[in-house]
Amino acid sequence: MAWCQGGLADASLEQLLNIQVTSVSKKEQKLARTAAAVFVIQDEIRHSGAASLPDVLRMVPGVDVAQIDANAWAITIRGFNSRYSSKLLVLVDGRSVYTPSFSGVYWDQLDLPLEDIERIEVIRGPGATVWGANAVNGVINIITKSSKATKGGLAEVTAGSGIGPESMLRYGDALSPLGTYRAFAKYSRFADTTLPGGASAADGWSRVHGGFRTDWALTPQDSVTVQGDLFSNRGEQTRYLWFQRVPFDQPFTEDITSAGGNLVAGWNHTSARGAETSVRGYFDTYRRNDVGTIEMMKTMDLDFQSRFAVGSRHDIVSGVGFRATQSGVANGNQVQFSPPLSTDRLYNMFFQDEIALTGSLWLTLGSKIEHNAYTGFEYEPSARVAWAPTGRHTVWVAGSRAIRQPSRQETGVAVEVAEFPLDPNTVMDVRLYGNPRFQSEELRDFEIGYRAEWTRQLSFDADVFLSSYRHLATIETQPRVVYSASLPIRIEIPTVYGNLGRATDYGGEASLTWNVRSRWRLAPGYSWLHADPGLESGSNDQRSRQLALDSPQHTFQIRSLVKVARRLEWGQTLYWTARRPDGSAPSHARLDTRIAWRLGERTEISLVGQNLLRPQVLEFSDTSQIIAAQAQRSVFGKITWTF
Repeated sequence: MAWCQGGLADASLEQLLNIQVTSVSKKEQKLARTAAAVFVIQDEIRHSGAASLPDVLRMVPGVDVAQIDANAWAITIRGFNSRYSSKLLVLVDGRSVYTPSFSGVYWDQLDLPLEDIERIEVIRGPGATVWGANAVNGVINIITKSSKATKGGLAEVTAGSGIGPESMLRYGDALSPLGTYRAFAKYSRFADTTLPGGASAADGWSRVHGGFRTDWALTPQDSVTVQGDLFSNRGEQTRYLWFQRVPFDQPFTEDITSAGGNLVAGWNHTSARGAETSVRGYFDTYRRNDVGTIEMMKTMDLDFQSRFAVGSRHDIVSGVGFRATQSGVANGNQVQFSPPLSTDRLYNMFFQDEIALTGSLWLTLGSKIEHNAYTGFEYEPSARVAWAPTGRHTVWVAGSRAIRQPSRQETGVAVEVAEFPLDPNTVMDVRLYGNPRFQSEELRDFEIGYRAEWTRQLSFDADVFLSSYRHLATIETQPRVVYSASLPIRIEIPTVYGNLGRATDYGGEASLTWNVRSRWRLAPGYSWLHADPGLESGSNDQRSRQLALDSPQHTFQIRSLVKVARRLEWGQTLYWTARRPDGSAPSHARLDTRIAWRLGERTEISLVGQNLLRPQVLEFSDTSQIIAAQAQRSVFGKITWTF
């Protein structure tokens, strides 16, 4: 299914369906003829009053967003949710922020200035044909604004319950007749939340973030972009010592620190005949101290891409790329890797051809081919058909194969999961080891979608999917080992990663946009997910089924935006989430609202309320060491001044 919500206040439904998206095929194409389930967020970022990127993503049907504590989130698409959701690829201007050590995203390291985001394209379903491994259940591509669109100054101050003080200063201008720039500095502070028993979760955190972007139009055919960021986070969390819960394990408060930065450069060239060529490279690094583990990461990535037409029917996009990732965990930590420091190399190429069979029927065929350090060659093909019999109706079908490649955790981890004193002379401990022969997890996915502009006031978008997973990660218990050479006697229960999990998921998403009046727009959305996990014969895993059932079967939302007066607008969003099938969190509703008043052309004052229906609610119960806290009711004000 594809769905667009852009320019909620001003864009017509026809403009929404004709918006250009790039995430599906790595080229600009109209949303109306895209054979994928795409949701595009644009002006809703400002209208929603969201305080963080996870809050923005809540508005996408099919994206499961749950807050674990003040600085940790569980976010996924179409199931398998956890703090380290391994089947979701997240990009910022084409730079992957997926963490290959633990297969997930550190969302606290993605506190982008929301004012600098042009749009967020969310693909529900596989995007591996163009984006590669780990784009299994979805892709979130965050695209920032050109510095040409952010000339002048912007200052913001936010304060209230749960948030603030928060401040941001940004300024941009022309560097020369050919180039522009912007630079920003931002400070954020988030207060402690509370544990289910009412005690403080001691999980507040703060962030200092700065960055820049420059854009150069060197010739009518050539453009260059250079951008970069630096950040430093400090916070706390309440956690247990052991990964597996034991009765005598007492919670304690621990510091979290992370710092890093990135530099991205890209060149785009358009030939006289319309062919496009681009080269993009980036360097990304961070150092993180979390759950008693000091992790270091350095990534260098280089990609080349070309787009050209063959005759009048073939629109071809192809590319090659190389990525080197050096990751390490310092010795002496609770979590250890073997070897402690490793450099993994990923080589890839892709080819995709959009074939115009008729004036209203398009067939898209393509595949990504990769070679990774763990499983060697992998291929991720897809076939997509879009049929638009009229300009207002599109039907599409798609079939794809995607893989989630192994992480360092699954191949080389060594960690003591729990320890049990049996008597004064005997200790039993559970240890988890990596498996060098761990395979890639595999998805075979089939989708059917329909989108339409039924009237000038009403548009609809829906899709259904059937997903078959094989070789899912399991944790297999091995025979006990007794070490009795000295006291205390140690009985070890070794466990090791395996690939004996499977699942069949099916469901769908639907969304509607209704211009009730010229000043009032409603946008309801609904998603349904049924998961049927299982194990292959010979498995004794106890955890993978819970992970497969850690996403709600039903979610519903309805967003409303009213232009009360020329300078006054009022937005509201009501969310409802069903109980998680594994019982980790109850069903709950959430109401967010924002009222904004513009004072002249340069100043806006807004008042935002989040989670207004109750003082706090448990959205997710993490299965790792972190003690899940409750999402809090918060009310805060913001002043925005442009100059």
